[in-house]
Amino acid sequence: MPTSDWDGAGYAQVSGLQRAMATASLESVVVAGTERVLDVGCGDGQVTRLLAARLPAGSVLGVDPSPRMIAAAASGRNVTFQVGDVTTMSFAREFDLVVSFNALHWVADQSTAYRHIAAALRPDGRAVVQYVCRGHRPSVEQVAMEVTRDPRWAAAFADFAPPFVHIDPGDLAAVSRMRVTETSVVDREWDFGSREEFAKWCTVGFAAWTSRLSDRDVGAFVDDVVDRYEEVVGRPGVFRFLQLRAELAV
Repeated sequence: MPTSDWDGAGYAQVSGLQRAMATASLESVVVAGTERVLDVGCGDGQVTRLLAARLPAGSVLGVDPSPRMIAAAASGRNVTFQVGDVTTMSFAREFDLVVSFNALHWVADQSTAYRHIAAALRPDGRAVVQYVCRGHRPSVEQVAMEVTRDPRWAAAFADFAPPFVHIDPGDLAAVSRMRVTETSVVDREWDFGSREEFAKWCTVGFAAWTSRLSDRDVGAFVDDVVDRYEEVVGRPGVFRFLQLRAELAV
């Protein structure tokens, strides 16, 4: 997960895309209603609570490495939250289901992440993961990395490693060392309605980048990324990405 402490309140204002994608994926997750579930990279917990509502005799634990995200989450009757990182969590055969929506592409150490997901599952458990994967066009994150090499920004990002990993969908079984029982890749498009709204979304989502900049430089950096990304997609305010959804078993 990203080491930056994402702004939970800011995320809630611009996260329509993530919520829509996760909610759509959640609708296809079959549950009996009695499962104990772990939500990895739960963010502010909205999708976690939707899942908990489908588990009248079960429960959900949401974990996220960002304290400000967890601070924005609200526990309920059968849903709780705690600060936690998929690469350091130590659950052992505690969950029937592990889910992760729009989070795992922020994990540099993919093999450790999946090893801990597998360890958290009971022997007959399963995992449902959804995130951005490698595609045929540059992602907005790749464009952001290109911008860090511009002379204006190079000094601030001299030792900056990409805070994301977009795996090839065909590599999932080898990377996860789990049994892939179902997989799909969809080319998604989301229209934010304007360049300005897309820039707001990027400002929150680019925490790993902007944490290295002064407050006065954040807007200019995001503008540079948005301008260059528009050359990739051809229209202002439009975000395009390849989304991998997979079900896995131990």
